[in-house]
Amino acid sequence: MKNWLPLLFFLIVAPGLSLAEESIKIAVLDMQKVFASHPSTTTATKELSAARETSRADFKEKSNTLKQILQKHQELIRAGRKKEAEEELKKANEAEKAIATLRSTGLRDLEESFRKAKLEIMKDIQKSVAEFNKDARFTVVLDQSSASSNGLPQVVHAPGATDITNDVISFIKKSAEAKPE
Repeated sequence: MKNWLPLLFFLIVAPGLSLAEESIKIAVLDMQKVFASHPSTTTATKELSAARETSRADFKEKSNTLKQILQKHQELIRAGRKKEAEEELKKANEAEKAIATLRSTGLRDLEESFRKAKLEIMKDIQKSVAEFNKDARFTVVLDQSSASSNGLPQVVHAPGATDITNDVISFIKKSAEAKPE
């Protein structure tokens, strides 16, 4: 329902406006394409991929350590050295806890990083669309790539609407080039 609110607002309010029918200009854009083309998306993707690889390497290292501890434990049991075997078993339990923690918190941290990066990029895109349309050429800008909660496109048919996807992508890229590093 939340995804339908802007469209619902437009459908309810637009007919009541005292504007002539010709003065209402609708623009559509493919938000997925704009997001994929955003300069920060590439950087964020690389950073998140590096973090994911680091997490995987850490997991693999901890798993190998656990495997070695368990092998040593078995060797000590076969040698009849029960006290030392108990100590190795305690180490194995600690290693298992570390792996479980890495799985749960590591994955959660990666997901949170992804969510934050995506949110920042989406905020920048919304700001850029507002700047792009600061002269109010368009009464409303709709995301044609958005789907409703039941998976259907929110913009099914928009004859006469102007597709501003490529214009917004160009605007964002020019703005990014103009910003000091």
